[in-house]
Amino acid sequence: MAITTSLDKGVFQILLDRPEKRNSLDSQHCIELCAQLKQADEDKNVGAIVLCGLTNVFCPGLDIEEMHSTPQTVISAFDALIEQIDTTQKPIVVAVNGPAVAQGVALLYHCDIVYCGEHALFSLPSLALGLTPRYGVSSLAVKNGGYKLAAQKILLSEPISPSEAVELGIVNHVLPDDKVLGQATASAVRLACMPPIALKETKQLLKNAYFYGIQDAVEQEEATFPSMLGAKENQEALAAFMENRQPNFER
Repeated sequence: MAITTSLDKGVFQILLDRPEKRNSLDSQHCIELCAQLKQADEDKNVGAIVLCGLTNVFCPGLDIEEMHSTPQTVISAFDALIEQIDTTQKPIVVAVNGPAVAQGVALLYHCDIVYCGEHALFSLPSLALGLTPRYGVSSLAVKNGGYKLAAQKILLSEPISPSEAVELGIVNHVLPDDKVLGQATASAVRLACMPPIALKETKQLLKNAYFYGIQDAVEQEEATFPSMLGAKENQEALAAFMENRQPNFER
């Protein structure tokens, strides 16, 4: 089973467990994640949610084979997942051990509290894949880390270290690898003990402030992305990745 769940002390844990695909998300898993988040949000026994990955990988983004064959299907499913995260009223705490890439990083920007291990690794390789950023990432990266660091990491598609991920606002704190899930769970347990109505309203106020002013950037992202998806550069980048070769872009 690629997604497993458990409930303990008011904390609903969602575990990504797809080692054969390194926890990449296809459309079906995006749909399942949406359903689990919705169920947790509606369950009065749940006070907070923990999202984590098994096998020292968090999420390398969307399933590369589905992105190559039916990109719009998996993109639409992930769009719905981001919308579900944004509308989930209960706090979402994330534990990241190992790589978080592309949509795996975009997802983190939309969750509430994120802890990562000292050997975690992040990347925003949309440009290298012939695509442009989405989900407000272009604005949020600049807003948190400043233009220079955001440009370095997004334009060059450079790996992002845990400390740089803190600067860019992707994660809250870096911890020893074996402490990450414990800290995320402890924070979620504390959140589950908070007054539920006040917690919901406070989270909404924080989210409103967090996303204030980025709507123009999101609209620009959405205007640009459709012409990139499935175009020659995107197809060549994906094919080169799957064939383990350097891409050959027309100049």
